[in-house]
Amino acid sequence: MLSYFQARREEIGSFLRQMFREKGAELDHINPLGRDLVERLYRFAIRGKMLRGGLVSLGYAVSPGRPAAEPGSSERAALIGAGAAMELLQSGLLVHDDIMDRDTTRRGRPTIFHQYAERAERDGARDAHHLGEALGICAGDAAFFLAFELLSRLPVPDPQMRRALALCGRELAWVAVAQMQDVSWGASPGAPGEEEVLRLYVYKSGRYTFSLPLALGGVLGQADTRTLGRLERLGECLGILFQIRDDELGLFGDPRELGKPVGSDVREGKKTLFYSYLSRRASAEELERLDSIFGNPQAGDAELVQVRRLLERLGVRRSVRERSEAFLSEARAIIADLPDLAGEARSVLGELLEYALARTS
Repeated sequence: MLSYFQARREEIGSFLRQMFREKGAELDHINPLGRDLVERLYRFAIRGKMLRGGLVSLGYAVSPGRPAAEPGSSERAALIGAGAAMELLQSGLLVHDDIMDRDTTRRGRPTIFHQYAERAERDGARDAHHLGEALGICAGDAAFFLAFELLSRLPVPDPQMRRALALCGRELAWVAVAQMQDVSWGASPGAPGEEEVLRLYVYKSGRYTFSLPLALGGVLGQADTRTLGRLERLGECLGILFQIRDDELGLFGDPRELGKPVGSDVREGKKTLFYSYLSRRASAEELERLDSIFGNPQAGDAELVQVRRLLERLGVRRSVRERSEAFLSEARAIIADLPDLAGEARSVLGELLEYALARTS
């Protein structure tokens, strides 16, 4: 599975390197911040796993009657360009997400806005932190606009290009609305129910991470409506599995493997599935203690250990794993129901499901 995505990653990485080289020269004519911007975005994007870019090719592989996407063909060029656009959308969302979450580390390096803030501080700028956030917002916006420019230039017939643009625009709007809910929940008391949390997972990350690139590949391969619907639901199941695992790693993971600190969801008061279950099982005394930990930016390792112990003792971690198994079973059934799925693509999707539950970063 990883070899499949590594091959797609190399294709997309090469494409992005050339694209950013050209964009750096173009934007440098506006001011030096332009070239600096594309260099930062390139370094940021290239450090990712680029799963989304690879998923575009998998979605294409499901489409019946699709032309062979041989190296050098227009079909292959379209898949690489669309995959690069997915990675740029992801970069923009992460840049903005880090600002909202006040995270200063991403993928083992300072986040984009924090890089700008550090430089502003070295340069003696007033209110360096705010300047870093403002420049980070601009950088995330630029990533979105560059992605849509790429999509508008895909070597495909105009009807397919318009469908691709509409699909991406719709999904990003859904992400924004779900993110608003996530941020609001983090600043509010109370715990949402299980179905509310799962709906957030689907629309905040699951669909744009998995449903969107799979469906985009299907659009490029001219898949029928039913196939596109199955791809989107498969993506939702994958997204939930990945998000639950993200939540688990954020509580129990190794920060050296994650490339960022653990416990940030606790300090930000994120309403995860772990939190939803825990709030319904803890005693009144335990809830009072938890209220002083969740949403507390100063919560340290000792408080995180308390949360971990409670999650284990009350069986929350086990229950979350059992919920994951249900989505894993549904995803397997969808894969089995895709008759036009080639052997390699079927194998990769199956391995991706297993990876969703076992990954450590």
